[in-house]
Amino acid sequence: MALAENRQSSVLHALLSIDSKPQKDVHMKRLGVDFQIQALDGKTINRIQEQCTHYTGKGQKREKVLDEEQFGALVIQKACLIPDWSAKELIDKYGTPTEAILGLLLAGEVAKLSTEILEISGFDSDDDEIKN
Repeated sequence: MALAENRQSSVLHALLSIDSKPQKDVHMKRLGVDFQIQALDGKTINRIQEQCTHYTGKGQKREKVLDEEQFGALVIQKACLIPDWSAKELIDKYGTPTEAILGLLLAGEVAKLSTEILEISGFDSDDDEIKN
């Protein structure tokens, strides 16, 4: 019984001592700079996923389809601390943060950055659950 109480106490202490989301610097080789990212909570990721999902077909052939490019761009927009994708200079030139991300980063860079964000947010890179 004491072991279970100690475990309960340890888990509660760990949960209550969390003061911020995990952060990480990701080196962008082509640009020669580090982007600073932070973890996203499940609610934010689910909202982004819903925003990027559309349906194709009708009846029994109706399928959910995730726009992975849009999903990656929105994850990056929400999780990047540096750069600030809503900076006036980027918005003036590209229109929206998402358009700036997709206009400035190569497809592989979007994939790398969004994968890093999902990993520090608690998703394994081997787990396809977020994409389905």
